[in-house]
Amino acid sequence: MKVLLIGNYVPDGQTSMLAFKRILERELPHAGCELRVLTPPRRVLRVPTSSRLWKWLGYVDKFILFIPSMARHVRWADVVHVTDHSNGMYIPWVRSKPNVITCHDVIAVQAAKGMVDGWDVSWTGRLFQRLIVKGLAAADVVACVSHLTRRELLALGLAEEPRVTVVLNGLNDDFRPVPPDEAQALIRRFGISTDDKFLIHVGWDLARKNRRKVLEAFIALHERAAASGRPAPAEQLVFVGPELVPEMAELAREHGVADRIKTVQKVSHEELRALYASATALLFPSLQEGFGWPVIEAQACGCPVFTSDLAPMNEIGGEGAVYVDPNDAEAMAAAIEEAAPRFEQMRRMGIENASHYTAHRMASNYVATYRRVLDERKVRL
Repeated sequence: MKVLLIGNYVPDGQTSMLAFKRILERELPHAGCELRVLTPPRRVLRVPTSSRLWKWLGYVDKFILFIPSMARHVRWADVVHVTDHSNGMYIPWVRSKPNVITCHDVIAVQAAKGMVDGWDVSWTGRLFQRLIVKGLAAADVVACVSHLTRRELLALGLAEEPRVTVVLNGLNDDFRPVPPDEAQALIRRFGISTDDKFLIHVGWDLARKNRRKVLEAFIALHERAAASGRPAPAEQLVFVGPELVPEMAELAREHGVADRIKTVQKVSHEELRALYASATALLFPSLQEGFGWPVIEAQACGCPVFTSDLAPMNEIGGEGAVYVDPNDAEAMAAAIEEAAPRFEQMRRMGIENASHYTAHRMASNYVATYRRVLDERKVRL
């Protein structure tokens, strides 16, 4: 089976989407697929990211100059797989062949419809989302990365139910426990030791990532420890992501925990794996996700997970995770305290749960989806 993968434009810096494409690029040949991988090359985009022309020149690369080369490769393929729904506008150009598009979430579509508080979408953004929606509606099969994404996509009427399936994500790299000596060498540059007790959060400074509540929960954890006279289960908080916004930095200073908080950027895969493996726990009280990769990544590394009692987190974390109200910092702190005596059990159960989310399984499920669209096209012919 000849499969054409259409990936994302690298200058856009969509790390998780690039990782998703790499999984398929690595695994599909092992599943018997002859593969070509196509991404829009950088041609006219020659300005810094601060330039007002950045976005528009990128659009020229992605949606004008890329189309002719994509059309040539489509003729070669048996099946075309657009790996990210944000490239849904490519679907009309690949409709001559059986096709699949992966939908990672519908959050931006919801925002364009005014359904996400605090996210104002420009008129160009709304137009962009309409083009994406049109592509989703035209695809042979939409493969959602979680059952939540499928439910939300259908609720918005973005595709007909018989054409929507679920192919759960697999781990996008080699996440596994890391021996302390190896981990120490990797995390030393962050000023962190494997002997430290620290909570970790992984994610950008987006409202839905709920970083402020992570900070508030850490503050509550220390206030509870001071009141009880017992040490806190975690003495430090590490944000893998941007620096704290001024309001969060001020909150940390007001409560006397600023010196216990670190933010780290430009973290390699090996370093992230070591951070997960060395952390006391991951606190991931996200308000909205398409899948929630950090939950599975942390578990695969033997890190206990505290995450939102919301889908999809509570659908993928299994029995090894502890589910919390993402809006209640005090309850998060209490949950961490209560679970502390069974952290070792959480580590074991998390590793077992993460073993169900392998790249091999994900690729096999996509091959089954490709066969489905091929068979359905034959029936229509």
